[in-house]
Amino acid sequence: MKNKGPQFAIQRCVGVALSLVFATVAAIVPPSLADDSSSSLATMVSKVHYETLPNGVRVILYNRGIAPVFSGAVVVRVGGSDEVVGQTGISHLFEHMAFKGTRTIGTKDFGREQRLLSRLEELALESNAAQNLSPEQKEEWDEIHEDLKEIWVSDDFSRRYEKQGAVGQNATTDKEFTKYFVDLPRSAFEFWCQMESDRLIRPVMRQFYQERDVVLEERRMRSDDDPGGRLYELLLGVAYQRHPYRAPVIGYEKDIRSLTATKLEEFRKKYYVPSNIVVSVVGRVNPEEDMKVIAKYFGAMPKGPEIVRDIPVEAEPEGERRATIKMAASPQVIVAYAKPNYPHPDDPPLSVAAEILSGSKISPLYVELVRRRQLAAGIVNEEGPGNAYPNLLMFGATVKAPHTTDQLLRAFDSVVDRFRRTGPTEAQLEIAKRAIGMSFLGHLQSSQALALDFASSELMYGSWKASVEWYEKMSQVTVEDVKRVVDTYLVPDRRTIATIESNS
Repeated sequence: MKNKGPQFAIQRCVGVALSLVFATVAAIVPPSLADDSSSSLATMVSKVHYETLPNGVRVILYNRGIAPVFSGAVVVRVGGSDEVVGQTGISHLFEHMAFKGTRTIGTKDFGREQRLLSRLEELALESNAAQNLSPEQKEEWDEIHEDLKEIWVSDDFSRRYEKQGAVGQNATTDKEFTKYFVDLPRSAFEFWCQMESDRLIRPVMRQFYQERDVVLEERRMRSDDDPGGRLYELLLGVAYQRHPYRAPVIGYEKDIRSLTATKLEEFRKKYYVPSNIVVSVVGRVNPEEDMKVIAKYFGAMPKGPEIVRDIPVEAEPEGERRATIKMAASPQVIVAYAKPNYPHPDDPPLSVAAEILSGSKISPLYVELVRRRQLAAGIVNEEGPGNAYPNLLMFGATVKAPHTTDQLLRAFDSVVDRFRRTGPTEAQLEIAKRAIGMSFLGHLQSSQALALDFASSELMYGSWKASVEWYEKMSQVTVEDVKRVVDTYLVPDRRTIATIESNS
């Protein structure tokens, strides 16, 4: 799904890459869907229960459906944009650690484990995050891990969920959020509250250094050895000069290797505080009774320090930027235009413009680049890499042999230039708005997606209704709005172009 609007799409763990897949999305939507959407959304909004616990945790409950199941989400407002060079990847690594258990889950003897982990951390801090262990330290390091293996109960946290009938238990980290979510039978509601609050309040940095190696391997597979991942990382590093959006969510290899359990615990104490967390439940809920259970567990979280974000402001672009990787891979292109983020009024029209230009098999870019001239295997668009700060409207394509990236870019520019001169037709506008409407409402049919959407919108915009408000503004976009934003933002001086050139 293309990322449209505030938290419209659930981003994949570690926010790895603009997917340069060869698929497109059908753009024709039955008019009845758009006609009924406003009343359906208004009905949904009226049924949502919102409350803030005394310690600052915000809670969103929405009773939906008749089946005795629920989707639970705990979302924390922390991600890649909160990280500094030297500690990139720390949000994602902590997400991994949150599945390792607590003082009572995942261990046979917490007291002994704590003593061994403390000594392990002493060794790590003495040896540059365990990167430069002496032979004597390495021997002790291995002995401690052998002792810990006898204490640890692997996957205890997840297995307890499985016994309760959990479906889709997972977590993701992106530029702004770390999200934990699962679907469960209604009978497991108190179990879920207990488990989720326990890992927020009393997590243990168990198996940290093994998990750090897992993340390093994940980075190698998703970024270093993946052409699309490398290209996307290059693009962000060139498009952003100061803002933390320039760093990959998974982190730079050097930074990941330097992380310690001590740094993760300091990170948790700073960001995993009640005022920075939303608990969201969609499905079979009873707000009056469920709030008592939620307050019992999540209300036990101690208030933490106020979070102050001092994010460097990225200067407005002053000219086109280009970067190229030469590697043994198919040529690829990403064209990224700097744009404002929601709630700026130009954000919804830009989403509509992107849908008109490349959202379907009848869009101008698809018709020209894929069907008529056969320069590309497909064309996709995405808005990112995050939503809290000014971001990018990106168009991506893989070049079809025997053509070149230069040929594709010239054809791309000819389509965009023509669109800038003429603007969209009323028919194109309506097709695009209906297509976005179908995707938006289809997305909200998932209780899990809706729970995550509520929580993310509340944390980012201070209103769980932000996505609904974005959709309403998108529905009001006019032909003049689209032409204005295309004239303003889809210009060479505001873009970064990143390419892969084949050296095979």
